[in-house]
Amino acid sequence: MMYKFTKKISCGENMRDCVNNMMTKLETKFNVKLHTDTKTSKVNGHISVSHEKNNHTIWVFLYSNTGIHEGENTITKKIVKTNSNRVEKFNGTFPTESEIKKII
Repeated sequence: MMYKFTKKISCGENMRDCVNNMMTKLETKFNVKLHTDTKTSKVNGHISVSHEKNNHTIWVFLYSNTGIHEGENTITKKIVKTNSNRVEKFNGTFPTESEIKKII
């Protein structure tokens, strides 16, 4: 499932800290794994951020199938699915977009 929205955030020069902060908040609140610690660890989703000053575009993906990575093609705006041995299905309750926005 893809959540895509904009939010008025300014992260300064350290964009990596900005994304890591969002990931930590989402992982803690929704019990989801969005980043890997090792080359063999698996994830239940991912987050991408376009860091425009005071207007971030944020994509949050929570995977509904094991073995299938999902992403958005930025040109066609369609979901692209590819096979991945690092993806595990998210088995929690899928949050609403407003719940995700509130956490970030």
